[in-house]
Amino acid sequence: MSLIDLHRHLEGSLRVSTTLELAHRYGHPLATAEDPEDLLVARGPLGGLLPYLDKVDAAPSAFRGLDDWHRAAREAVQDAAADGLDYLEVRFSPAFIAQETGLDATAVIDAVADGTRSASRETGLPVGLIGIILRDLGPERGDAQMRTLLTRRELLCGVDIAGNEAGVPAAAFAPAFALARDAGLHVTVHAGEAAGPFSVWDAVHHLGAERIGHGIRAVEDPALLDHLAAHRITLEVSLTSNLHTSTAPSYPEHPVRRLLAAGVPVALCTDDPRTSAITLSGEYQIAAPQAGLSESDLQRIRTDARNAAFA
Repeated sequence: MSLIDLHRHLEGSLRVSTTLELAHRYGHPLATAEDPEDLLVARGPLGGLLPYLDKVDAAPSAFRGLDDWHRAAREAVQDAAADGLDYLEVRFSPAFIAQETGLDATAVIDAVADGTRSASRETGLPVGLIGIILRDLGPERGDAQMRTLLTRRELLCGVDIAGNEAGVPAAAFAPAFALARDAGLHVTVHAGEAAGPFSVWDAVHHLGAERIGHGIRAVEDPALLDHLAAHRITLEVSLTSNLHTSTAPSYPEHPVRRLLAAGVPVALCTDDPRTSAITLSGEYQIAAPQAGLSESDLQRIRTDARNAAFA
């Protein structure tokens, strides 16, 4: 039974222990916080995507050097291997890391890629890297972010856009994603989480999405479900993360079964394992049964994930 994670953010995988070690080394505010873990880990539903992103975003600025990002990538792969994964795709935003640390974005890509390769060789876990452009920086910087990623085209298997989904419309980033597709990179897009089905339609029509990050609000549009099923566009579903962002009210009320019933391909993913304090094996063993997924459902999900892998 394969364990494949297609949607895991490096910034949301940074170990709490490493984050606090570096915070003390560099005099980062987390070092003196009364309850630093509360700033880094969701302890229940947070009422929306942005409060969740605040917890994801609290850690990266403690990783001040390129060696720290090499270590971060290495540890993320080691943690996935320790959980028994058979294949992993890690995504990260060089522009966001550069913004938080003052490091050069291209040098960040190199450090992350080298750390990933090192741990992949050490553990035997195959890993693909996905570069993210930040929606929040606006479309005028979208092309520049994408061109930075393309300078390291050979290190990446795909590209993504993330950030405040309810902010700048996806269509504004169409030229940037055309560059990525022309370079032969796969495309996954965060959509259908903080915004409705129109966001998923835009991701498909304007950005050429082959997979959708989250996408669970697609259940609000039967025509969209039909389109996703017919074109085998896989939704990267993260059960616990969806509860923490209040995209789904509870495991039993999560729409994953409705997605499967409509024939939509689904891959079960972690999103941000440190922020949500989860593992992928735990999502299969604990969260999935609470969401009403049967063993046959999970076998189908495993197959969908394998078929949708980029690398």
